[in-house]
Amino acid sequence: MKNQVLKIKTTIQENSDDGREVGASIWYADGNAGKVITFGNFGDSIQVAAFRFRGVNIPKFAKVLFARLRLKTASTDDTDFPVLLKIRGIKEADPQPFKQTTRPSTRTATSNGIDWDIIKKWNANEWVQTPNLKLIIDELVQQSDWKPGNAMAFTIGDDGSIAGNAKTCWDSSKGKSYEAELEVYYITPGLHEEISIISLSGNDRDGEEDYDTTWFPSGYASNRISIGNDSTGNCDAGLIFSPVNIPKGAEILSARLLLTSEAQWNAMLNLLIKGFAEDNAPVFASNGSNRPSTRTKTATQVQWTLGFGQAGVLVGEHWAAQSVYESPELKEIIQEILDRPGWVKNRLGMVIEDYDSQAGAVKNIFDSNQDSGKYGAKLVIAWTCERRVTTRGKDTKAYDKANYPEYIIVHHSATPRDNTHFATIKKSHISYGWDDIGYHKWIAGGLDGLGTLIAGRQENKIGSHNDSNKMNYRSIGICVCGSFHSTGGNEQPSTEQLATLQALLDDIRMKRGIPKERVIGHGETPESTTDCPGDHLLSYIKNYRKTGSLT
Repeated sequence: MKNQVLKIKTTIQENSDDGREVGASIWYADGNAGKVITFGNFGDSIQVAAFRFRGVNIPKFAKVLFARLRLKTASTDDTDFPVLLKIRGIKEADPQPFKQTTRPSTRTATSNGIDWDIIKKWNANEWVQTPNLKLIIDELVQQSDWKPGNAMAFTIGDDGSIAGNAKTCWDSSKGKSYEAELEVYYITPGLHEEISIISLSGNDRDGEEDYDTTWFPSGYASNRISIGNDSTGNCDAGLIFSPVNIPKGAEILSARLLLTSEAQWNAMLNLLIKGFAEDNAPVFASNGSNRPSTRTKTATQVQWTLGFGQAGVLVGEHWAAQSVYESPELKEIIQEILDRPGWVKNRLGMVIEDYDSQAGAVKNIFDSNQDSGKYGAKLVIAWTCERRVTTRGKDTKAYDKANYPEYIIVHHSATPRDNTHFATIKKSHISYGWDDIGYHKWIAGGLDGLGTLIAGRQENKIGSHNDSNKMNYRSIGICVCGSFHSTGGNEQPSTEQLATLQALLDDIRMKRGIPKERVIGHGETPESTTDCPGDHLLSYIKNYRKTGSLT
């Protein structure tokens, strides 16, 4: 499927596919006697880690959005210390396994290399993630003899660490679940798509706002920005990216934030990501006069829950020291900003807001002030100037998950319209043992901004909103916040909610090729006995099926 962001994930499969080279002369297929791979400067000897991944099914000339290696650490460091590393690919179309005669130092390396400078301690048996390896993967798949399904190989070598400074990970010979992993997000060659990676470029481009009152241009402490709830109140991150050289009218295919964790954090957070509804977002004033809480936000916002439900218990997502983590899909936020009448190609602003995280639940990311921006947030955007309308059959590969949407089902929350938080419903659903809220889309009431669209579970995922007639496997579930039945709350959907619902139904139908006759209320599903979405909302749904308009 062209112009869709796809993902591959592959792991080390054979003992000959990873190991370490010592002093550019000796190859150890099993790391060492303890099945540990050391890389950096250990005992005044340069040690190089190498990893080969088989069956990397990426098309030739694919456009890479971002990519990374994931390694499982083998030991706990006593203290923080700097380890300066360089990651490169092996410049071969289908690199063969490693052995003494084909050890890394005998192979041609890519001209592109990625710095991975680590200044914080690692803890044993946690997954660490490298910076974005896009440039390396691009170089490999642009080789004249590259073919999908070939192998890719990478090295992690020392780049000037002092003697004794090194890191460790497990060799694949340790056993299952210890093997290194490669993840790549890419677009297949199609239209004239582009990938833009925009960094933060100054201390006035990011910072931390606490309790909607106080602005810290360099983060709260030690060049770190806290997001979440620090036991006193909300901590939000403001970000200004520039230059964003994407023309007005472009179509956004995908957008993600890449954030570098300052240290190890385990807490579960509930966050909202919003854009600034501004044509050329001003940088932040040092006195906080235009801090994030004072600025107008996009109507579109994306929920980011860093954790999951396990047997009814909320479990925080673990972040390792100096690993790079990506946000959920943000293309709708970026599209809204670029479609503003006054958009110009320059600055774009965003905020990561706490959204009812538990007290004490925070994660820390680096402020751009740390090491001249080396660890600052990045915004990665895939886009094309050739806007198009597509329809997709239910079995197309871009939607090869278990949910094949043929219907759109509209619900109401059956809770007070202007006194219900999205986060409250999401937490309730997770407490049932579900991984996420049951709906794919949420149209907010008064507490979250009337008519605000909030993303729930991914559209590809099976819903938990309608068991009747197997509709969880066949539909996208939209919930409008409110109690709209005459014998219930007897509320009416607001003008703002109806406008958002109209736009959302039109957008989903256009993208999925779903006819208007398959937009139904929950209670209209065969075998259903509920009065959801309430008669005050259902009348609008019935009108939409007839005319394509709610009103």
